Amino acid sequence: MRKRVTIYEVADAAGVSVATVSRALNGGRVAPQTRARVLRVAEELGFSPSPAARVLATGKSRAIGVVIPDATGPLYGRMLRGIGLELAQAGYTYLVESSERDPGREARVLRDLSARDVEALVLIGSGLGSEALAEMRRELPELVLVEREGAALEAPMITIDNVAAGERATRHLIEHGHTRIAHVAGPRRAGRERLEGWRRALATAGLEPGPVVEGGFTEAGGYRAAVELAAMGGFTAVFVASDRMALGAYRAFREAGLRVGEDVSVIGFDGLEFGAYLDPPLATLRQPAQQLGQAAARAALAVLRGEHPENVVLSCEIVPRASVRKIGGGGL
Repeated sequence: MRKRVTIYEVADAAGVSVATVSRALNGGRVAPQTRARVLRVAEELGFSPSPAARVLATGKSRAIGVVIPDATGPLYGRMLRGIGLELAQAGYTYLVESSERDPGREARVLRDLSARDVEALVLIGSGLGSEALAEMRRELPELVLVEREGAALEAPMITIDNVAAGERATRHLIEHGHTRIAHVAGPRRAGRERLEGWRRALATAGLEPGPVVEGGFTEAGGYRAAVELAAMGGFTAVFVASDRMALGAYRAFREAGLRVGEDVSVIGFDGLEFGAYLDPPLATLRQPAQQLGQAAARAALAVLRGEHPENVVLSCEIVPRASVRKIGGGGL
């Protein structure tokens, strides 16, 4: 194995002191030509300071802790990409752990990241109770909350407007002539808010709500919900509160002898890549997941500068596709 290059070797090769190398690498006061020489030598030698050494030298890890609720959720990868891109520009990195939607595990993860000297924490989809989180804040670094499940806290909040997006998805179906619209609902705050958007769009159009079945934000849940809806009948279109549930619904409708885009129109939510490759391609509301991550990273960096960033609410973009067709009547 290749021996790790030390800061002493960089100092010796650059002809400066170890303290000068440390200042040059960590943004301290150093003459520009000296900094350039140190950086060149460090690159030539392949020097990479360990996180522990960086903390000892500067008192700062230049790392942000990120907690996601589900390691398998495709949207969280996009959010992490946004966080990483934004932090890299500021010379920061991030450490990520998953709570697996277990409040007890989330509390342990938060303590673990804090023990690793992260300078701030970004909590995505946190399900930890407000009282428990407020109690823990005494031992935690600064927080940024993204799509939090519980009540708001005194911390920057980054969210999407789920109600407006659910309303827009339903209105898209109404604009295509559908008057009997069912809903496959999701759990948690996002599911409740998308359901509220569905209701608002129908009320604004003077339409009666169609049947609602809970789908759990999973493919299997969407399948079971669509099986139940197909047995009920009485609708021509369905707003499904996530693309993963819509994937399951496609199978259920096909097994029931219903053609998506012909016999029943379907619109999903999230904008996951696979939707474009379904048959027919899935109309959806695209979440700005990468932008959510970037906004969270900017908020974390602002907090570290002593600023008080405002809460951010982002909108979703509709992606019209062939799973929704214009009709003049009929239905299941």
